Amino acid sequence: MREKIFWFGMIIVVISWVGNYLYFQSKQLERPIFLDHYYETYLQDENYLTFYYLTNKQDPSQVSYALIDGLEAYPVSNESMWHWQPNTPTFEQEFFHQYLKSVRLQLPKYDLPIEEGSDDVWTFEEITFAFSNGEMITTDIGNMNVYGKFPNSDVFETRVGSGSNQHRSDKTMVAVQPVTVDAITIPFTEEISRDVRVKVNLDQEKLKKLEAVRHGGNPPDWFEKERDLDWEKVSGVSIDEDIFPFELKKDDWLKLSMKFNPNRKSFFEFGIEINGTTAKGERFMGKAPIIDHPYLTQQAVKEIIAEKVGGANVGNE
Repeated sequence: MREKIFWFGMIIVVISWVGNYLYFQSKQLERPIFLDHYYETYLQDENYLTFYYLTNKQDPSQVSYALIDGLEAYPVSNESMWHWQPNTPTFEQEFFHQYLKSVRLQLPKYDLPIEEGSDDVWTFEEITFAFSNGEMITTDIGNMNVYGKFPNSDVFETRVGSGSNQHRSDKTMVAVQPVTVDAITIPFTEEISRDVRVKVNLDQEKLKKLEAVRHGGNPPDWFEKERDLDWEKVSGVSIDEDIFPFELKKDDWLKLSMKFNPNRKSFFEFGIEINGTTAKGERFMGKAPIIDHPYLTQQAVKEIIAEKVGGANVGNE
């Protein structure tokens, strides 16, 4: 009798172990999954691009190098990731079965297919990543624009800028000469137009009170309060409205308020584009740079995996 109970117990243990193993394996990714990134950078800048990817917790491999249009780019140290002890994994976020990790690549500036100072743009959407375990992964990474030079941004001077962890950002600037603004646009419109909202505020009486901030004073009360307002109540008019063209005199203020979809899963590092003409008839194009990254939830990880590999159950508890 005792022997039967013993073997029955052993069978239960084995079945439980096999079930747990199969469950664990069902949650594992076959390979790392890279998220979508929408970046702009300039050859006159530092030329670093950070890419984020999901990988299994049990996978210790790291990116050794990357191939972009046949050009090799190598990782540089990334101090933003969590690294508690020398032998522990580094990561940006931790989930049930995966880590969100990042790799920071330095572009080979002098080998790129565009020249510094030129009007050329190098665009790519795919990268091959070589991992330390020998695995090579060719994957879509969103959309990258690398420009030969900075835009001629001497038309505006930035005075006040702010951002928050609520996926809101503000840029306030002053015209250094009379201009006519023809358009304010978002890059990568086809891919991210639903994830970015922009309002323009031209209330000179209100905005000029921000001059105190430049000289070390406190911002006016309305400036702080607007950060907590619902987007519909934030001052300004959407760039989707019929507001163009509009004119700015010398020393007139312009405030851009931006809101980013907090539930999106893509990474933004680009500039809101301001196009127009000076009083001398010269065309100009300025950029209001923004950086906004998502904070992923377990549900978001589930959706990313389902979208990228079709594994609706992978990554869930």
